[in-house]
Order: sequence, then C-alpha cells, then structure tokens
Amino acid sequence: MIRLSKRLKIIHDMVPKSVVADIGSDHGKLMIALVQSGIVKKGFAVENKEGPFERLRSNLIRYHVDSVVTPLFSDGIKDITRDVSTIVIAGMGGSSIVNILKAHPEKLVSLQTIIIDAHSAVPFVRKEICQMGFAIADEQIVKEDDIFYEIIKFVKADKAIIGDEDLEFGPILRREKCATFKEKYQNRINEINSLLAKAELPKTRIVSLNQEREKLERIV
Repeated sequence: MIRLSKRLKIIHDMVPKSVVADIGSDHGKLMIALVQSGIVKKGFAVENKEGPFERLRSNLIRYHVDSVVTPLFSDGIKDITRDVSTIVIAGMGGSSIVNILKAHPEKLVSLQTIIIDAHSAVPFVRKEICQMGFAIADEQIVKEDDIFYEIIKFVKADKAIIGDEDLEFGPILRREKCATFKEKYQNRINEINSLLAKAELPKTRIVSLNQEREKLERIV
C-alpha cells in the first residue's frame, strides 16, 4: 500500500466511490491509494508538466493501477471525460483553481463533487465554487511542516448561501473549532499582539490590527 501524507489522507477520505479525476496529480499517490482502497474503479490522473507526468505514468505502472487510472498529459479539466463525477484539485493557489474550473464550464455539468486543497485565497475559492452551483459539505484543517491547509469538499446543490465569516473561516471549521483551527488563529492573534507591542505603526494600521484581533478572538 502506498503511504500518504496527512493532507492527502484527508483528501482520500473525502472522495466518494465514483469516477475521479485528480488535477495536478504529480506522482499519482492519491489516485493509487484510491484504487488500493477500493474507492476508485476508474479514474484519471492529470498532469501538465513533462517530468512529473513521466513519473506519474511510471508510478501507475509500478503499483499496477494503470489499467484503472488513465494518465492525461493535459491542462486542468479540459480533457476529462463526461463520466467523471468527482474532481480533486490540490496543491495550487486559489486563483489558479478557480481559473481551471471556469475555463471549461461545460465540464462542470456532470460533476457532483469537487474537493479542493487551495494554498492561497481560500475565501475566494469558497465564494466562487458556491456560485458555480455547489455547497460546502465537509471541511478539514491540517498542519504540515508548520503550514496550515484547509481542505474543502463541495457537492452539487441548487442553492448555497454563505455569509462573510463562513467565507473567511469556513462554515464547518468555524462551527467545530477543532484544535488545529484554534491554533491557526491563536497564532495570528499572537502575531498581532507582537506587532502592536513592538512596532511603530500608522494609526490606520493599528486600528486595522485591533479590528482583526477582535474578530479572531470572537471566532476562536
């Protein structure tokens, strides 16, 4: 069995039994694990860089899943087939993820599940994907190598209404307030306290930092 990082294991556990496409698959570890655990009977591993694509193809053969997972040398979701109902996009910036989805809206019609691990602009990702006709079904936060990652599962929905605080902090993460969630925002509160104590800041910056701290203290 292939070993997954904590982050990839969380993504793995969110994936439903379905035809899956992993966009930006890199070494293909996620798709290999999904086949090994019986979740995926048919899937696609998409990579647009030549070196990683060759490693991906070699790994699929090495782990004997090449009859189940098709490697695609392609950009985004352009070449995924109509029977794909779940896509995973992990390890990219939020703007890149949204651009990938918006580039081929016709591919979104058959999708039922989108799982995202955005490394920036997470509130923007929540807002944009909800506006595409999906709702947040699950969220997890994990810390790896001193970096916090928020992993979000969206499912097809007729309507998704989401407020500003839910966009920023996540409706499920904000409600559950797990230890990692609290750690992330307590760290930011500590940073703000340090800035206010040591730095000579413009008045507008001081006001802004105090407002941010008050909001975070309310959330945590």
